[in-house]
Amino acid sequence: MTTRLERSLDYATSPAALHAAFTDDAYWPARVAEVGGEGARVAELSITGEGAARSVRVLVVHVIGEDKLPPVVTAVRPGGLEIHRVEEWGPFDGTRCEGRFSADIQGVPAQLSGTAVLEAGPEGARITADGEASVSIPFVAKKVESLVVENLQELMESEREFTLQWIAEHP
Repeated sequence: MTTRLERSLDYATSPAALHAAFTDDAYWPARVAEVGGEGARVAELSITGEGAARSVRVLVVHVIGEDKLPPVVTAVRPGGLEIHRVEEWGPFDGTRCEGRFSADIQGVPAQLSGTAVLEAGPEGARITADGEASVSIPFVAKKVESLVVENLQELMESEREFTLQWIAEHP
C-alpha cells in the first residue's frame, strides 16, 4: 500500500533567498536543533558548488520515543523509532530548483520518498512536494502511512516557519 503526499508551502521570501538558506552549512544544524525534536541530529551534510550553483544533501536522524508513538505503532514494533531523513536540493537556475526527499524508519518496513520544486509563488517562493509513503505491515499499513504523512506535513510547516525566521536573521 502507499499513501500520496502532495503539499505546497509558500514562503514570504524570494526563491533565491530560500535556496541560499538551504545551501548554508549553518542553516541545517540550527533547523534541526530548533524543530527536529529531542535527540535529532545532522548525521551528514554535503554542500558543493558556489553561489546559485550550490547543491546540498543532508541526512538528519530523528528519534521518537515510545511514549510519543500511537498504540498502533508500538503494537507492531515496541520501543522508540529512529528515522533517517534525507533532503537534497540542486542548483538554483534563477527561477527554480529541484529537490528530492526520503525517509526510512529503521527496523520497520516503511519509507517515504518524493520530489520537490522550489520556484516563485504568489507570496514569494513556493515549494511543491510530491511523494508517497509506503508501509509493508499487514492490517495497519494504511493507518501508519496516514500517520507518517500527517506528521511530515506538520514538520514541514514548522520547518517553513523556522526558515522564514532564519532568512530574516541572516540576510
